[in-house]
Amino acid sequence: MEGFNYPMEQHARRHGPVGYATYESYRPWLRDEFYFRCVYCLHREQWNTDDSAFHIDHFSPVAVNPELRIEYANLLYACSRCNLAKSDLVGLPDPCQVAFGECLTIRETGHVETLNDLGIRLSDTLKLNETRRVERRHRWIRTLSCLSRDNPSLYREFMSFPSDLDDLRPLRPLSNSLPDSVKDCFFAQKEKGRLAPSY
Repeated sequence: MEGFNYPMEQHARRHGPVGYATYESYRPWLRDEFYFRCVYCLHREQWNTDDSAFHIDHFSPVAVNPELRIEYANLLYACSRCNLAKSDLVGLPDPCQVAFGECLTIRETGHVETLNDLGIRLSDTLKLNETRRVERRHRWIRTLSCLSRDNPSLYREFMSFPSDLDDLRPLRPLSNSLPDSVKDCFFAQKEKGRLAPSY
């Protein structure tokens, strides 16, 4: 199902900004880094009406490792529901070290099927099969299926990138371990007419 496929490869960091004083300053980079969707449940910004629905998640919690508070490699992009469920818990697999597609798959019913122990840990910790989450996911799956068949233009709108893409090129972190990455941010791709209609 398009939109509900976990990646079959580990996430390779696209960007490497360093030196911001607050982790919130990394938000534009993280939005672009994680394709404007929750790394844990795949919910997309494009499906939200609430601008505050996405959080910056500290993979290793600040309560455990405060020195990683503003370390880009420790930051993930997550929906508020997943971030609040994770809270200060440790022991989840890192999407930069584990391919989530080998741990989890989403069925047409909206249920998340666990494929191994890491998948069980993810699903249980993040409450991915909580009744309301399954119902909402199932509704999205049915909606997208109907739209793809009956209203392709609206389907593409729901599956496209948000309109407020961040132009990373003028941003000036203290340093950047991947300086050329800004040339390929999604804003730049859109400018060049290379932005895929869905992702």
